[in-house]
Amino acid sequence: MRVLVTGAAGFIGSTVALKLLARGDTVIGVDNLNDYYDVQLKRDRLGRLDHDSFEFHQIDIEDRQAMADLFGQTKPERVIHLAAQA
Repeated sequence: MRVLVTGAAGFIGSTVALKLLARGDTVIGVDNLNDYYDVQLKRDRLGRLDHDSFEFHQIDIEDRQAMADLFGQTKPERVIHLAAQA
């Protein structure tokens, strides 16, 4: 299954992505990597997701065109929305 996970660099998002990868899914991770808290911590979490079935896209989910383009390119079958919004 192709699963898009928003907030993939967060604690919960990265943990969910790891679990999905472990069960054999392809994961499309999305995060804007804002500086609400330590960006290096977010990058470290993404580093744990170094897997052939994981692809990361630094996109703000409020960018409708970028998200539409991403959906068109990656064609996810499921979405797990964990990104925070301001």
